[in-house]
Amino acid sequence: MRKGKRKPLTAADLMAKLNSDPEYVAMRQRKEAELQARVAEWRRAEAPLVEELNAAGFVVNSVWDLVNTSEPYPDALPILIDHLQRSYPSRVREGIARALATSQSKCAWEVLTRLFREESAEDAKDGLAVAIAAAADNEVIEDVISLARDRTQGPSRLLLLRALERSKDPRAQAALIELESDPELETQIKIILRGRKRRRR
Repeated sequence: MRKGKRKPLTAADLMAKLNSDPEYVAMRQRKEAELQARVAEWRRAEAPLVEELNAAGFVVNSVWDLVNTSEPYPDALPILIDHLQRSYPSRVREGIARALATSQSKCAWEVLTRLFREESAEDAKDGLAVAIAAAADNEVIEDVISLARDRTQGPSRLLLLRALERSKDPRAQAALIELESDPELETQIKIILRGRKRRRR
């Protein structure tokens, strides 16, 4: 007699099974405690920035509150630019950089590009790439192209492609075609170029 097919395990069944495993529960609690400790460390570290932002009229508990708001905050940019150049944990530096992801941050172009080149922590480097891409215009597009070409800058270069995708400057299009052979960038560039081709139809 053939055995019937085993009933597939649902997500709820799987979670119930995991939650009944003492080792899994202990591991999850340990990871949660580690995360909470890191969050507390980041909050303590960014306290000087939060205090200065609050004193300037920006009611935030973390710089990430600025990242996640849709309200403009041009008067906060000088404070953010100043603190971006200070020694903070990489997660805080990432938040500051992402909060600078606005066209108005072009005033700090030299700072952003210098720190991007110097940064070694991937999360902070990603944040800087996002800020550079948002601040870039055709006047500085060659700087973006130069950073995107530099393979020593690693996978964060992917986030710079947003500036090249947005630009109508012929140099940006030429750079995208050139960089299509770069293994780290080729998949995203193919998507960008296909999108441009469809829009031209």
